[in-house]
Amino acid sequence: MIAVGSPSSLARAGPDKVQQQENGPEITEELNRSQVSAGKHTQSRLPQYRLEGSGPLLVYISGLDGTGELFFKQAPALTRSYRVVTFRSRDSGRFSYDDLADDVAAIIRDAEEERATIVAESFGGGVALTFALRYPAMVERLVIVNSFARFRGRVKIKLGILFASAFPFWLTSVARKTSNEVALRADGVQSGDRRLFFKAISTVKREGYTQRLKLIPQLNLENRLVEINTPTLFIAGEKDMLVPSAREARLMAARMPNAQVRLIPSAGHACLLGDRVRLAEILTEWNRALD
Repeated sequence: MIAVGSPSSLARAGPDKVQQQENGPEITEELNRSQVSAGKHTQSRLPQYRLEGSGPLLVYISGLDGTGELFFKQAPALTRSYRVVTFRSRDSGRFSYDDLADDVAAIIRDAEEERATIVAESFGGGVALTFALRYPAMVERLVIVNSFARFRGRVKIKLGILFASAFPFWLTSVARKTSNEVALRADGVQSGDRRLFFKAISTVKREGYTQRLKLIPQLNLENRLVEINTPTLFIAGEKDMLVPSAREARLMAARMPNAQVRLIPSAGHACLLGDRVRLAEILTEWNRALD
């Protein structure tokens, strides 16, 4: 089953919100409620989300793109064992890591679950760590791919923010497409999957993308990692050209009481789109070891 929203939301939606097709149920109700207090930065929001599969809940938090669409290589195998949630991050407004973590909590509640396995990559890792600190009781397992608790390339990220803010977005898109093409090929991503990647990121909005960039220099959770007791797996590509993921994974795991590191030889930053990482198999192996 593929759903947008949740069973409880659909019950509230009414028949005009649900379309049944001969090839199976397709639920098209959109849930995206926002409440912004006047003059305040606080927001309450339930993002629209996609739900597939059966089993315990697994929520994927995307990287800097924020589309939620770049999990297509891993999701099919995971849906055999999990109810997999993908969702689009905020595209507009001022928001913080706390706001993004609150969005994840809203999804889990709306899916009528108390806990979920959280899988996050790159920028999403900071959101996942923030979520684990804000909502420890809602995290069953934590899986962080090619990420960091503090971004050490301060000059690089400041230049990225300047470039994204000062230049036309079409120009920055061209630059990103060129660098992404190199990175995807280095990770062995097939041509069809590269097309899906570029189709997804073509929908990225400048405002949300720039705001996510601006959050990165603010992230510094290193001294709080010891507070996260949830079983955590750090997955890192040894050939990551964007983030020194292997080093960051070791540093984070060393600060946490219940963390492990899985290094992927020859894999880069886009490893979830290539064939070197089979996340469903990794999680099955890890869960057996934990049990």
